[in-house]
Amino acid sequence: MVLATEYCVQHMANVENQGMTLSSHGLAILALLMTSVMVRILPVFMPIRFSDEARGILERELPLAVFINFSVYIAWTEIQIDPVAAIVAIVVAAAITLTTRLGLILITVASTTVYIVTQLVLHT
Repeated sequence: MVLATEYCVQHMANVENQGMTLSSHGLAILALLMTSVMVRILPVFMPIRFSDEARGILERELPLAVFINFSVYIAWTEIQIDPVAAIVAIVVAAAITLTTRLGLILITVASTTVYIVTQLVLHT
């Protein structure tokens, strides 16, 4: 696990020369974190009165938009680092999601394992 992490950090440094830098990664993660906090945490402490229709749209669409943005960000950065491993892991996660009723944690563990093993096999 430590070797895979070290490998990812080294490849992340290589990706910096191709577009995104560590500071842009940090800004993207910060923006996603702030959006998630605004969507999930602030409404608990600061109730805002919306019509039922507007509330329904915000409760469905805004979290979905945050999830899609976060997913695209993760996929894009991983595909830049190691395209084969990332695409294989995403396909495995999608296949498991569509064909079984396994939980999110098991799907994440399976796709992460496939990603790491694919990286180690391709680059050793």
